[in-house]
Amino acid sequence: MNATNSFFTASEGVQETEFRIFTQALLGEREAIFFTLTPKLTVAYISNAKVVEHLAELTVSIDKEGMLKGSLPHYQLIGFEIDEPDMPYLFYAIPMKSVLFSLDKFKGSCLKYSSTQLTEENKNCVLEPKNMFFDLFRHETELDISIPSYNFHYLLTIESQVSESRLMEYCFFVLSTLVACGLVSVLLYFRLMNKHFFNRIERENKFNVAMVSSINHEIRTPINALLGYSQMLRDMPKISDEHSVVIDKMLWSANLLYSVAENTLNYSKSATDGLMLNNAPINTLQYFNNIKDYYNKLSIPEGKTLGFHVSDTLPKTISVDSSKLFQVITNMINNALKYSTGQAVSCHVDLCSRRVFNDPTSANRELYLRVLIQDTGLGMSQSTKELLTDPFVFDPESQLKKVSGIGLGLYTCNQLLTQIGGKLRLHSVENEGTKIMLHFPLRCGEYVLSEPLSPRNYADKRILIVDDNSFNLEVCNAMLEDEQFNTVCADNSKDALMRFRDSDPDVVIVDYRLDEMNGIDLIGKMKSIQAETKTQYFILSANDKNEIVDNEHYPDVYFMQKPFNTAIFLSGLEQTG
Repeated sequence: MNATNSFFTASEGVQETEFRIFTQALLGEREAIFFTLTPKLTVAYISNAKVVEHLAELTVSIDKEGMLKGSLPHYQLIGFEIDEPDMPYLFYAIPMKSVLFSLDKFKGSCLKYSSTQLTEENKNCVLEPKNMFFDLFRHETELDISIPSYNFHYLLTIESQVSESRLMEYCFFVLSTLVACGLVSVLLYFRLMNKHFFNRIERENKFNVAMVSSINHEIRTPINALLGYSQMLRDMPKISDEHSVVIDKMLWSANLLYSVAENTLNYSKSATDGLMLNNAPINTLQYFNNIKDYYNKLSIPEGKTLGFHVSDTLPKTISVDSSKLFQVITNMINNALKYSTGQAVSCHVDLCSRRVFNDPTSANRELYLRVLIQDTGLGMSQSTKELLTDPFVFDPESQLKKVSGIGLGLYTCNQLLTQIGGKLRLHSVENEGTKIMLHFPLRCGEYVLSEPLSPRNYADKRILIVDDNSFNLEVCNAMLEDEQFNTVCADNSKDALMRFRDSDPDVVIVDYRLDEMNGIDLIGKMKSIQAETKTQYFILSANDKNEIVDNEHYPDVYFMQKPFNTAIFLSGLEQTG
């Protein structure tokens, strides 16, 4: 809905053919539809002409508060206003059979979906307890979910009931054990039960991580498109100052949204100790210079300044998990820019050697990348500091209590650094500001001091980009063209192999999830075509490197996480090149 709304906002006039092409590409295989209404509330454009007859029973009205209301049998409607005078209203219609299909995926639980338009429930809702005893083992939860920007809300009711047979099995097992084995059997029973519940919790944790990873993967694509298209809009020569301000806000919001998505995923992984480092060599100065450029292009909030200082004592090359380092640094800088009441935010980066954090009794010393981020605001209250160890603490004294998100980011970065052997330290004094010190573990090769960077010309670099998602492909291509790369694009593996033979690229960027084969297999075929080539290969995936099967067989392939980040790519290119 946001993408379609932006489509109308960014266009002076939308033709029906353009609307249909855009919405069909956006919906993909979904059975949902988009349609617009004229000021007289009659249907104007529709994303799929084959379902026109479904709109025969459509009823639409404007209530006393000026809100758009609509009803269509077998569909959930969400309506909102758009920037198009001839058809100022847009409806997104979701078939209820799709909602019911999603509800039926959950086995053993009753799920009920209710909105102002209709109510649906899955097959398990027909089960009812036979007596009060079994009713004690029923649990019900109601989730009231609202989307205020689209005047839409719904209620999701979840009911779980232990089956009679399973409950009787547990009772019989307990009684039999007590009679047959006495105290020893009772102790053994509790031991087995503890193990059972531990395994269940472990399975649930893994399921939660897998679910959040899947959601995170789906979120990355629209975030990537929003970041890329917003950057493309901002770089257009005829953008007014007024529109430029709006685009800057879109870029900043998309950046924060990406940070929230990444924090949520890492929070889930940290709960199961699933965080791992994926170290790879990077050009040190190039990496941090790219982070500076990242904030130069992002346009930080009005009234704020960011000073970025990198020590000239850093080695030329370090081996580090560049994605996680980028996330931690930008997360803390974003928090300082967003929540600090002062104007100036500074970031200092240098190298230090100290005893390892996870074993204070050891005399061994390790190298750490030390990052100091400080602001000049009013400082944090004691309750806010507790967010470092508890992401859901409520701070009644904070002047920023109406703003959400700081707790999870601070907590996740602290957990991430702790699990990988680093450290986050926080020092905040009232009316003096806040200092956050990050120690990030790294490995150094030959200790050679970095040299000043000289401007690079990438016009002679030929890059082949392979992605079956048109949004990702277009955005990635635009971002690389902005760096003056010579790009070639392919949206399927067959076309990619043909273009690989014809263009003989210097660099290949492949999305891991393709329709016909995965990115690893495609790279294998490319290598078999030109065994002696010096082509550099990059895999772009929503997953960590360690979650990709057979990644250890391709040590020369550089793995990057979505969304495509120019700073991380250029750092990897400088090192592998």
